[in-house]
Amino acid sequence: MPNEKNTCHSPSVADLCTAQVWKGRALWRWLYLPLGCALVLNRLQAVVFISLIAWPLPVAAKQLMYRVLLFILGVKITCKMSPKQVAAHTDGCIVAANHISVFDHFPVLAMPSATIMVANSDSPLGAATAFLLFKCSGGTFWKVSDKKMLARRIREFRRRPSGTALYTTPETTINNGHGLFRFRPEMLNRGLPVVPLALRLNVPFGLTANPLHASGLMKFLRLLAMPRIEFEMSYLAPQVRTAHQSDQAFADQIQQSIAEHLAIAACHWTRDDKYTYRSTDKRATR
Repeated sequence: MPNEKNTCHSPSVADLCTAQVWKGRALWRWLYLPLGCALVLNRLQAVVFISLIAWPLPVAAKQLMYRVLLFILGVKITCKMSPKQVAAHTDGCIVAANHISVFDHFPVLAMPSATIMVANSDSPLGAATAFLLFKCSGGTFWKVSDKKMLARRIREFRRRPSGTALYTTPETTINNGHGLFRFRPEMLNRGLPVVPLALRLNVPFGLTANPLHASGLMKFLRLLAMPRIEFEMSYLAPQVRTAHQSDQAFADQIQQSIAEHLAIAACHWTRDDKYTYRSTDKRATR
């Protein structure tokens, strides 16, 4: 188990991880299963078909096509800001969001000037789909596994921040909505304003969006099979680091602002704590 020094005041690391795949009665899930399987096949075809059509189009046309694709995929986005307001609010900023599912990039790519930092995917299907979504939406991504490339792009971003909103998930892992893993400070202390983005996800049938032991492929396919999933996106006030504030203190400040908005705990458990817990947890997914 993780060291006691990392504990927060309320949830344990186990409380931030859900082993069960489903909650509640199974009847409706089994009745829905044939339709869900058909939706997965049709939606994967739609991703390929619409992305290939949108690929050569101008950005404005891509954004329209991407909205159509999200409708086909059953992804609903709720945001109190209009696209123009989001563009003005996030322009030239780093947008730090809590991480709740493998689908989080779907609503983000619908936002203006979105550039997403990605590391890797444990599912080839998920990686291929993400590539097509970038081509369809007009959004861009940075491959952060290459540290030299990341450093160069950060320098370029600082020289010309206008027209870009750089999205990152400082937890570097996925929580279950009951609390936040501690934010890592590396991407939040770049001399740029940071806009906290609080995400909520509503999924039907008692589905757990990120079961602790499930593969990335199965998490992706289960979400794709849902009739409708809803993302609620709340952009909070920009945060600016003070002169005498440490890197971690600034990251904690951003984490706390999101946690307060979502009315959940801002924990000091880290990604490493989660994976240590997962390696010792013997419960089978159900």
